[in-house]
Amino acid sequence: MIKFLDILKESDDNIFIPRRTKEEKDKKLLFRTYRKIRDYIKNGSQGDLFLNGSPIEVLPKNLTEVNGDLVLIDSINLKVLPKDLNVKGGLYLIRCENIKSLPSGLRVKDNLNLKDTNITELPPDLEVGGSIFIMRTPIEKLPNNFTVNGDLDLEDCPNITSLPSGLKVLGTLDLRDTNITKLPTDLEVEVIIFLYGTPLSNLSIDKIKEMIPKVKGQIYR
Repeated sequence: MIKFLDILKESDDNIFIPRRTKEEKDKKLLFRTYRKIRDYIKNGSQGDLFLNGSPIEVLPKNLTEVNGDLVLIDSINLKVLPKDLNVKGGLYLIRCENIKSLPSGLRVKDNLNLKDTNITELPPDLEVGGSIFIMRTPIEKLPNNFTVNGDLDLEDCPNITSLPSGLKVLGTLDLRDTNITKLPTDLEVEVIIFLYGTPLSNLSIDKIKEMIPKVKGQIYR
């Protein structure tokens, strides 16, 4: 009869071989991430760059252009993006909990998704060609004279109590479950405004329309 200890001695895949720690795994993943970014830049920064779940804290300063989508979903250690970053697709920072601000000079040709980050404001020189999603963040204010070329989604952002002057939204403006108490008279929205769960939802539609005469879209409260 073969004894259990004899099997262990002969096996290369021994259950007593120590496994790598989480720190060792993260270090290896971080190395692979930097190598992936290095190779991406070396190859002309062409196509999408997927860095989901990376332990990276800071993107390299020489990553100045992404000729596709830049996807960093669940990269919870990420704190800083490079200045003057030009993303020619969409930028996805969903659940990047340590992102509290965006760099100056950021340009995004498609959508910008900041859902479930800790962003508190947007830089005044931010350029976004598509929609901006900022749901469930502590954002407090938007820049003055800001144009959104698609939808602007601020749903469930309790720190938002007012909107800036000169705000223009070419799609839908979603303010559900915010603490918006007033709207600027020069606000422009092309499609729909959602006001459910805000202090403004207690006002009549006619009263709200008087407040925002430039709005062309439908109002739902």
